Amino acid sequence: MTSTTPIFPVRYWDGVPVPFITAWSQEQVPPQELLRVHHSGTTSLGLRGETDVERQFGVSWMRMPVTRGGRPQHGRVHALRQRQAMSRMLCQLCGGPTVGARKDEWTLFLAAGADGHPLLNGERTESPPVHAVCARLSVQHCPPLHHRGWTAALVRRTPVRGVAGLLYDPRTLERLPDAPQHRDGMHRVPFTDTRRIRWTLAARLVITLEDVVPVTDLDALVDDETKAVKISR
Repeated sequence: MTSTTPIFPVRYWDGVPVPFITAWSQEQVPPQELLRVHHSGTTSLGLRGETDVERQFGVSWMRMPVTRGGRPQHGRVHALRQRQAMSRMLCQLCGGPTVGARKDEWTLFLAAGADGHPLLNGERTESPPVHAVCARLSVQHCPPLHHRGWTAALVRRTPVRGVAGLLYDPRTLERLPDAPQHRDGMHRVPFTDTRRIRWTLAARLVITLEDVVPVTDLDALVDDETKAVKISR
């Protein structure tokens, strides 16, 4: 691939590809300096010295260094890179743009196939899209996908729904208990929940998958994607 293609070089560690959205050991979450801020007549959670990058979609976002140094920490997601990948439709593995990678208007999404459960219309996800060639690479190297199966789908529309993050008490700014139904303890808060969203420190952007077509043959998609890239040169 040349530098003009949407597929970027993939980082490797110990022979294994490291996703663009994975956090590294030098990207530990520092203490978050929280305070109350006023926006458009309402009071909400904010960060001291907050920048435009740290407040998007009307929500404050968890601060994390952006260094990609040390060792990859598989299973930990980098807050900023995940949000960039979701909002700009970047590939979760290589970080390149997925919009325009295909001749049609569909975008590919890949997930672990828990109990054979396919990606469905209306499903919510925090996993960014992926190029077909990167999806095939992930299936070959990612243990959960390789050993327990995967599911994929082409998706036409991906409206933003809300965030996954930490909830804080509006009066004390103390962190509220974790969400017990989620292994990471984060609360999933839709933007329509105006009461809770104002006191959420966001870590991941959540979207909804709409107009979904299941995919079973990644190799066929790789061929289509390769042709589209050649045409775009």
